[in-house]
Amino acid sequence: MDKQLIRERFARAIPTYDRQAVVQRTIAGRMVDLLGDCLPPHAHGRVWEIGCGTGLFTRPYISRYAPGEMELNDLCPEMEPVLADVLGGHVSFAAYDVESRRPAGRFSLIVSCSSLQWLEHPLRFLNCCKAGLTAGGYMAFSLFGEQNFRELKAVSGVSLPYLPLAGWLRVAGAMGYRVVHAHEELLPMTFASPADVLRHLRHTGVAGIRRSAWTKGQLSDFATAYNNSCSTPDGRVLLTYHPIYIILKNQTNEA
Repeated sequence: MDKQLIRERFARAIPTYDRQAVVQRTIAGRMVDLLGDCLPPHAHGRVWEIGCGTGLFTRPYISRYAPGEMELNDLCPEMEPVLADVLGGHVSFAAYDVESRRPAGRFSLIVSCSSLQWLEHPLRFLNCCKAGLTAGGYMAFSLFGEQNFRELKAVSGVSLPYLPLAGWLRVAGAMGYRVVHAHEELLPMTFASPADVLRHLRHTGVAGIRRSAWTKGQLSDFATAYNNSCSTPDGRVLLTYHPIYIILKNQTNEA
């Protein structure tokens, strides 16, 4: 996982992200609602958000739950000025790689929306988070499953190493978490052309796993293959998102 490349691509996408990230905004809204359905009020005492980005989840979460203290994290320091409207007082921001650094103290809630798939070792990180949770604290996150961008993978062969929902739940149980909630869904988007698919990925920073530029011939071959295999009856092309939602409770030393 080239984290420097990931940082560069997401930082470059800041001006276009909020407009293009339609699915990510939907996922963020689902997460905000799920926390209300599944968590008690005291879970919002001290909160650590991982991979906050431009704040698609952060803003509605703060507005709805008014956490007592909240530390926002992102790999990109460039996100801090974008979040200026929510920072100050009980809300702070720090840019760092969460796989090499963790904030001091314990949190009643660790939350992440559409970001853990970018980690080098997400399962190892999930286990590390237990040490950062209070007894009875919660780990809540959304990320993407095996069917994510299945059209793109079929045409280009490029994909992140997504883990299925069952795999996450099996490992979480073995770590000593109790599963509070888990579900997955498919969210298809349609675009006018394969070029628009690539533009969407670039404008949301998701093209962060390929450093080399496409040649004109590669783009032409990609467009032909994508049109042939991923077209809809009305002449558009598909791109499918596969979000997974998981809420876990830390049972370690819980009374």
